[in-house]
Amino acid sequence: MTSMKFAKLMVATAILSSCTNGINTDAQYDDKCEVVLSFSTEAVTRASTKPEDYFSKINLQMFNEAGEKVFTTVKTQTKDEQSFGSFSFSLAPGKYSVVCVGHSSIKSATIKNTTMVQFTASDGEKLTDTFSHCSEIEVDADSDHELRMNRVAAMFVIKPTDIEVPETFAKLRIDYTGGSANFNPTTGQGSTKSSQSELRNPANEYQCYTFPYMSNKGKLQVTLTALNADGAIIRSRTIADVPVTRNRITTYEGPLFEEGDGDIYQTVFGLTVNGEWDGEDHFTF
Repeated sequence: MTSMKFAKLMVATAILSSCTNGINTDAQYDDKCEVVLSFSTEAVTRASTKPEDYFSKINLQMFNEAGEKVFTTVKTQTKDEQSFGSFSFSLAPGKYSVVCVGHSSIKSATIKNTTMVQFTASDGEKLTDTFSHCSEIEVDADSDHELRMNRVAAMFVIKPTDIEVPETFAKLRIDYTGGSANFNPTTGQGSTKSSQSELRNPANEYQCYTFPYMSNKGKLQVTLTALNADGAIIRSRTIADVPVTRNRITTYEGPLFEEGDGDIYQTVFGLTVNGEWDGEDHFTF
C-alpha cells in the first residue's frame, strides 16, 4: 500500500491593521480587510510537491451568503506566474463559500455557483485532470483556514497493441458518452450527461478524462476511429461498458487495427491516496 501526495488549499484569512474599525458583531462592516488564499501541495513520499505537477491553471470564485459572486470574473492563475498558487484580495468580514478548481484546459472553467462548474468543449478544448475544493469559510479577526483540493476526474487510457500500424494512419478520434464534462463542486460528481470527443495524433497510449455522471462511478461507451490525412475512416472499434471511477484509472489494451480474441481480464491495484489516483483497472479489447 503506497501513500501518495495530495493537494490542499491553504486559506489564511487575516484582519490587518489597515482595517480601521474594530470587530463588532452587532455592526455592519464598511471596511474591507486583506484575505490571502495560498495553494500548496504536501507529499508524504518522495513525490514532487510543486502544484504545477498536478495542473497548470487555477480558477477561483467566492460567493457571499446570498449566493452572489464576489468577483465579477473568476480569479485565474497560470503556472508561469511567479505567484502561482497564492491569491490576495480584500473582503468584508462575513461568511463566504469558496470554490477552487485546478486543471490544465486551455480556457478557464466557468464557476457558476457552488453546484456547477463548466468546461468549454469547443475549439479543440478537452477535459484534463481536475482537482476541486468547495466549502464555507468565515472572514473575521485572526481567521485561519486549511482546506484540501481533491481530484474529481476519472481517467481512462487506451493502449493499442498493434505490431503493425497502417502508414496512412494520421489521427485517432475518440468519442465517448456516459460521462460528464461539467461537475458539481459540492459533491465532486458529474452534473450533466455529455458526449465528449477528442482528436489525437498517433501515440502509444491515449489518456482521456471525464466526470462520472451523478455518481462516483459510471460506464462509458467509447468509439475509436482511425483516420487518414484526408479524414477518411481506416478502422473503427467500439468498446461498451467501460467502467470509470472518480480518482481511479481504467486502462484498456488491445489491437486497434488487428482482430483480437475478445477476451477481457481485470487487475485491480488499490492505493492509499489523498489527491492521487486510488488505483488502476486493466482490460483488453
